[in-house]
Amino acid sequence: MLNFNIHSVDGDFGGYLTGAGEAKRPGIVLLQEIFGVNDAMRLAADQFAADGFVVLVPDLFHQSKPGIELGYSDADRDQAIAIWQSLDDDWVARDTAAAIAALRVDPSCNGKVAAVGFCLGGKHALLAASIGIVDAAVSFYPVQVASYQDQLKTFKCPVQVQVGDADSHAPEEVREILAGITVDRPENAYHLHAGAGHGFYNSVRSFGFHPEAAALAHGQAVDFIKQAFGAMSGGD
Repeated sequence: MLNFNIHSVDGDFGGYLTGAGEAKRPGIVLLQEIFGVNDAMRLAADQFAADGFVVLVPDLFHQSKPGIELGYSDADRDQAIAIWQSLDDDWVARDTAAAIAALRVDPSCNGKVAAVGFCLGGKHALLAASIGIVDAAVSFYPVQVASYQDQLKTFKCPVQVQVGDADSHAPEEVREILAGITVDRPENAYHLHAGAGHGFYNSVRSFGFHPEAAALAHGQAVDFIKQAFGAMSGGD
């Protein structure tokens, strides 16, 4: 269910837009897990829309499998990993930038845009913040952190990280890297959730969902973004 067209130098692609209305709202570009723009990502977008945002979920898999929606069976997980491993990261970064630019000028948006990402999307939310193309970023359990840790020192906007202490993608050494985003940077935030694993926010999966951590992290993310946007407008 892709209802929004995004123009990119690599060709147009789709996205899921929710929360648009007559009044302009602050924006969120919500960056997907490795399973595509599926029910879980649309539900997450709708949840953020209910908190007063207009939310765009770009189809980051359109390079090879446009519009694909995967579930959480072993076969779907294998397919998701294969697509993920075939992705051109620079292309994903360009698509992310194109989605942010498209939402920023959309009539439903007031011009402020945050990136919120999960897993693969968590990585690209951090990278977007490092080059200054968003006004705030929230990264849920980002992957491959060690490969871009130097870029975690160049954030151009406030950044929040949400991770569980039982996340196999975030062993202690990775958590130490992520916690470092707050060193000498009080505008940033790092939240570690006890007993939560990778994908703890995803209520659609039959495993891994941690409702207490998900609810807490969602509230923290919403408050963080609103505070960042409020600071931009002098508290208006």
